[in-house]
Amino acid sequence: MPTSIAVCQKRYIARSKARWLVLSLVLVSLAAANALSAQQQVMASPSSTTQKTSQSDEDTGPPDSERMFGVVRTFGITNDRNAPPLTSRGKFRIFTQNVTDPFTVLGTGIQAGMGQARNDFPSYGQGMSGYAKRFGASFADYAIGEFMSTYAFPTMLHEDPRYFREGEGSTKKRLGHAFASTFVTRKDSGRNSFNYSNSVGRIAAGGFSALYYPAENRSVGLVFSRAGIGLVFGTAGAVFSEFGPDLQKKLFKKKSQKRNQEIQPQ
Repeated sequence: MPTSIAVCQKRYIARSKARWLVLSLVLVSLAAANALSAQQQVMASPSSTTQKTSQSDEDTGPPDSERMFGVVRTFGITNDRNAPPLTSRGKFRIFTQNVTDPFTVLGTGIQAGMGQARNDFPSYGQGMSGYAKRFGASFADYAIGEFMSTYAFPTMLHEDPRYFREGEGSTKKRLGHAFASTFVTRKDSGRNSFNYSNSVGRIAAGGFSALYYPAENRSVGLVFSRAGIGLVFGTAGAVFSEFGPDLQKKLFKKKSQKRNQEIQPQ
């Protein structure tokens, strides 16, 4: 009995340290990114007028985008190829919009339910307790991945986390653009470069997952596996972002034509 109590105490202490470590790293990343952004604004703004304009832009951030099909969020998608670079606060706003969106919660709930049905991570158990653990782990995967690849690394590396749609051209060209966005991104300066934020950010998020998943699911291979899954889903999201608006226009156009035909007198 004393041995089992000691083991439980050690596990509790280890989990508490892991939670504090995650929180500390998140706070440090936030502080460093904000400090870097503030320093850049001071260096790039020679006059008080320019500073006021920059502060105004930072307070505003990117506008809320319309939802595709009335459901899917499009906060990090733009049709403007010459869109001005995002400020640190603008990038953080995209992160918070994506994480707090009801569509995210719904998707996480479905993913947790599928994991429960397959009995993923058996040590979580079944019932509401097991479902809550799977939901929490899935949501943490997404939230940390978004934080790293949409805010922390893009701010520190001066990369733009948005998806810039082609919107026109051949299907092959647009499909290639969507696939390439996984590894190629736009810098705040406007030039293209390797998408370190997406790649390194996903790996870092996979590393964080070792802090809250069961001990048997914390190997290096699983870390890179989760990072790979994140990249695959990100690529699929880019393809949907590229062609989703076109599908929506066609769908609503057909509905509009059908409605007009019904309204016309016989």
